Order: sequence, then structure tokens, then C-alpha cells
Amino acid sequence: MKMLGDLLPSAIGRTEVLRAARAQSLFRRWEDVVGPQLAQNTKPDRFDQGVLWVATTGSAWSQELVLQKQVVLDRLNQFAGEDLFEDLKCSRPMKKARPVAVEAE
Repeated sequence: MKMLGDLLPSAIGRTEVLRAARAQSLFRRWEDVVGPQLAQNTKPDRFDQGVLWVATTGSAWSQELVLQKQVVLDRLNQFAGEDLFEDLKCSRPMKKARPVAVEAE
């Protein structure tokens, strides 16, 4: 059995792992990339081999994201400072927050 400490250096040195880490660092800047309205209805889900998967609040927002796909990809790569993002696809729907029940006094 190999120890995690033995595997970690070779995994971190892998190009795709480093690309994914750089891509995920941009997830925190999603609103800066797409603007407040689109950010309110979409959320980066995962990055896999150049493809950004984005969750949306519904099919209308998935369609809007597809229509703005090239603009979003260009902005992401601009923020990244490299051609990191090659494609964008919609993934599962975003989970909506459930309202918190408040008891009347």
C-alpha cells in the first residue's frame, strides 16, 4: 500500500491537476466574469480537461449560458491569463436554498 505522501508529489506535478487548480481558483470570481444577473442563476460546478461544467437554475438560464458561451470562455481565459478553458457545458440544476421557517412569537 502506498502512502498519500508518496503519491502527492507526482500528482501535483501533473499538468491537468495544475490546470484544474488554476481553473477552480477562478470559480470564486464567477460574478466578475459573467456579471451579477448570470452569476445569480449559474454556478461553476467542475472543470475537467478544459471543459467547464456549469449548474444553472433552469433550462432558460442554460440556454442563456449557451448563447453567451464564447464570451464567457473568452472572459475566463482573460482572467486566467492563459487558454485554460476550451469548452463550457451545462450540468445538473442548481439546488435552490429552502426558506428557513421562522416561528411567530
